[in-house]
Amino acid sequence: MIEKLAEQPTVFDSDKQHLGVVYAKALLSHGKEIGKLDELVEQLEAVKNVVREIPALQATLEAPRIAYEAKASMIDKAFAGRVDKVLINFLKLVVSRGRFDCLPVITSSAKAMQNDIAGRVQAFLTSASEIDESVKQNIAERLSKVIGKTVVLSSVVDPSIVGGFTVKVGDTVYDASLANQLVHIRKKAVQKASDRIREKLESFISG
Repeated sequence: MIEKLAEQPTVFDSDKQHLGVVYAKALLSHGKEIGKLDELVEQLEAVKNVVREIPALQATLEAPRIAYEAKASMIDKAFAGRVDKVLINFLKLVVSRGRFDCLPVITSSAKAMQNDIAGRVQAFLTSASEIDESVKQNIAERLSKVIGKTVVLSSVVDPSIVGGFTVKVGDTVYDASLANQLVHIRKKAVQKASDRIREKLESFISG
């Protein structure tokens, strides 16, 4: 059973979030015009992953004291011929504005907008161990019925949740973890014990 927990606000830098949405809208708008929306978002995700895996590249492209020309040249060397020229120019624009540090939130905003356009929603599954693809598919289908949109499921492993899984969709968490179940069982046991004590006290007082 998947239990819906209380909605939890996502923690983020509001300035970066705002800029991420602005830049993502610009990229997707142009991508839609030229018929390359999905391609550009996929390539943007790949660029973000490459930058994250190469700290020196990330530090250089984010450094305010390094000249734009040097950064633009580095973008060409790293990505020209590997991603669409439209994305190359977009990355240079972001660099020229000194906001390459916003790349992760630009990417997440672009993915969210892409899914919204396609009638999809991104969900993040966290489990104590690897889950079979058939089980993931079943979870995605069940969530799709609950949400009313096609669910795109990404998964990570986190042993700290003990067993079961949790699924986050936006700010809402659907929980089926053993750790959460144990907490509920403990709460119920404490409640039952309190009820028994109260009943005995009431019986003693009334007697």
